[in-house]
Parts: sequence; C-alpha cells; structure tokens
Amino acid sequence: MHPERAGRVEHSGEENAVVDPDRVSQLIANLVGNAFQHSGAGGSVCLTTSGTADEMVIDVANDGVPIPPDDLRSLFEPFERGADAVATSARSVGLGLYIAKQIVVAHDVTIDVRSSEAGTSFTVRLPRRVRP
Repeated sequence: MHPERAGRVEHSGEENAVVDPDRVSQLIANLVGNAFQHSGAGGSVCLTTSGTADEMVIDVANDGVPIPPDDLRSLFEPFERGADAVATSARSVGLGLYIAKQIVVAHDVTIDVRSSEAGTSFTVRLPRRVRP
C-alpha cells in the first residue's frame, strides 16, 4: 500500500481464532492503510497481534495527529474522511473504516479507538470460540 514507508509488526501469544480469514485480512489492510494515510510522511505505524486463552487482539496504531473528538462520532460512517485527507491529494473515498466496522459487526465484536497527542490506535478483540 505504501512501499516507500516502513511499518512495524509485533506478535505475541497464541494468535488463532475462529474468524472469516478473508474478511479479517481486509479489516487489517483497511486499518493499516488508514494508519499510514494519517500518520504523515515520516510517521510510524505498528500492527500488533496478541493472544490470550480467550481472545486474539489486533491493534493498529500510528503517531499521527489526534482525531478531533467531533470526528470520532462519525469515524465509521460511509464516505467520511478526515480533514487532512480532504485537504491533501489523498484519493480515499471514505469507505475503509466503514468496511472495517462492518467486518467487526459481522464477527459480533467491537472496535475501540483511542486518539491523543501520542497517536491513534484501533483495537479489535476476537474471541477464540464462536459465540452461541
């Protein structure tokens, strides 16, 4: 997605869960692409996966500028783009996070977003076992 940029990948623990692998791959690609897009030219992106006895956790973080609180409310709506994407030549149409949210909903889990001066992080927790 961004061959001129480097990212970091970290793994720990047991990393398998009952998921749709194609959709979770798409989820990760959308989150990582979004992280690169909003981290700036020299910014860093880290994909972390970790596993416990009960869940697999996927976290994608960047050190870009914080997302304004007003933008957090509509972050996962279709065709929404950050102010920096609108102001630059970014070609995003604003569907990446919407699609990520739909994949999360289809797996009956949630996605958490934290954004501060230290950067932004999206975290998904996938259960090891299929929910009844």
